[in-house]
Amino acid sequence: MLKRFSLCVMAVAAFCLSGPAFADQKYDLYYNSAGNKEKTLGFQVLQLAIEKSGKPYVLKPSPTGYSSNAGMVDAIANGAEIDIAWVNAAKAVSAKLLSVPFPIDRGLGGYRLFLIDGARQNEFGKVRTLSDLSSFIALQGTGWADVDVLRKSGLTVRTGPQKNLYRMTLGRRGDYFARGVNEALNEQAKQVADVPGLAVEKTLVLQYPSASIFYVSKSRPELRDDLLRGLELAWKDGSFEEVFLSYPDIKLAFDKGDLKTRTIIKIPNPNLPDDILAMDAKYWFDPQK
Repeated sequence: MLKRFSLCVMAVAAFCLSGPAFADQKYDLYYNSAGNKEKTLGFQVLQLAIEKSGKPYVLKPSPTGYSSNAGMVDAIANGAEIDIAWVNAAKAVSAKLLSVPFPIDRGLGGYRLFLIDGARQNEFGKVRTLSDLSSFIALQGTGWADVDVLRKSGLTVRTGPQKNLYRMTLGRRGDYFARGVNEALNEQAKQVADVPGLAVEKTLVLQYPSASIFYVSKSRPELRDDLLRGLELAWKDGSFEEVFLSYPDIKLAFDKGDLKTRTIIKIPNPNLPDDILAMDAKYWFDPQK
């Protein structure tokens, strides 16, 4: 009788574990709480990927906020209470974390428009090649990965705090501040009141392979697989494109960026990991289509 009673207790316990309480279990997924991440395209795409994955992840801001990408990456790698980041793919990051090979921004951040002194548009209008562009001085933020990309293609780069770079285009301490097409138009509109004459250059786009992607801990391959599955499903059913095209900076880039009419100067990105370069071509933005 005692044995039968024990078996009954075990059966009831098993039923409870497979019942509603177990089915309602959620999995916390911590993202960087610093910097209004909830307003970014990455956060919106992450919400979509989780929804499409079919897994019960719940997004929560990390207890500790990380002001730098390097600090955030190290925190994830070292097992801190943060699970995911969305940053530009780079070999240095991929050495520490597990990449989700899907371009959140479709590589649009690799299309760089120039913020310049508008009075110098005629000078830039004569540029046709990388050799032509090499006679100008690029401006970039201190420590930005783009600095290495530009310099390895023979371009001269001067660095400084981002807040100073807009005005430096007018003082001839530099000639152009290269920004992603989804950044340049928005930033010019915000900065022109304080920096009269700041303009978006009208004829050129500097392009190199670049992609904003999700990274997770190398101890979480199942999370990587869940997110990738969700992203691929969102691509197939059109919901990714809907989110992507409705994001304000992306919409502005397509409406006002004139990418189809610009001269494209292409350079390589030696810092991009091989698995990101090998992503399906359909995911990459192509201005000619």
